[in-house]
This record gives sequence, structure tokens and C-alpha cells, in this order.
Amino acid sequence: MFRETLIGPRWLAVAGVSTLVFLAVITAISTPVVVGNVEEIGGWVIALLIAGFILILGAGLVGLDRRIRVSVSATHIDAHLSLFRVMHIPVTDVDKVEVADVSPSQAGGLGWRIVGSDRFVLWSSGSAVWLTLTNEGSRVIRSDRSEELRDAIQSVSQASPA
Repeated sequence: MFRETLIGPRWLAVAGVSTLVFLAVITAISTPVVVGNVEEIGGWVIALLIAGFILILGAGLVGLDRRIRVSVSATHIDAHLSLFRVMHIPVTDVDKVEVADVSPSQAGGLGWRIVGSDRFVLWSSGSAVWLTLTNEGSRVIRSDRSEELRDAIQSVSQASPA
């Protein structure tokens, strides 16, 4: 049906690499201290350090990959931010499809954003598909081919039983 991959800004890749380098340095410095004092530090602090490591690693990898993949199938509209599926919208939940301009300031930033009952996925300002859902929420997907994305969603919506 429809597939598109959007590449984020170059500075995001630089931020991702910087985050991973920072994580490697902090890990190299803190590991000997933690291993040498396991009894004094305690399990909760170690669990918190491991959770922080995983979150920072994930943020660095998302920044390094910096891809949004959008696809429309016969039953769903999906948006993936790197490896994570952030939107999975059944076509039957779409009430209205419009093309509109969107900016990061409307979304509260870049990437996958939640603003009230609205969800945004974008790397930059520009044309996007604005989906109004039957449950009163909306989903906004930034696309370099928004008219084509809108047409694909409309054709699938008309073909699927309500």
C-alpha cells in the first residue's frame, strides 16, 4: 500500500553518538566502584543504575538511528520510531483524514510526542497527515508524501468494512 522512511536531522545522530560515548565513559568509571562495593551500595541502587544504563543506551540508539517508518496496510496504519512501534491505528478507527502543516512547537518537540489526546510523530516542520479518530483523539504523522499517504489511508478506509 504505502511505505515511507523519514530520516531525522544530522545533529540527532551526533547527539546519539555523544550519548553513547558519554554512557561508555560513565560505565567505565563507575563499574569498578560499584563492583568493589556491592554490599555497601545495595540492590536497589544497582537496579536503578542498570535501568538508567538501559534507558540512556536506548536514547542513544534512537538518536543514532533517527528513522521514522510509516506504513499503511489493508487493516492498520503504523509508525515506527527506530525499532519501536509508536502508532498502530486500526483503519476502522479513522474518522477523518486531512493534510495539514505541523511544527515541532505544536507537538512539543521532535520524535514521538503526546499532547493531551493527540499523538505526533515528526522530525521536522512541514506537511503531515492529521487523522481524527472515532474516539475523539487524533494522530499526526509528518510525511514528505502527505497527499499520497492521505490517499492510501482513504482508499483503505473506504475498502474496509466499518
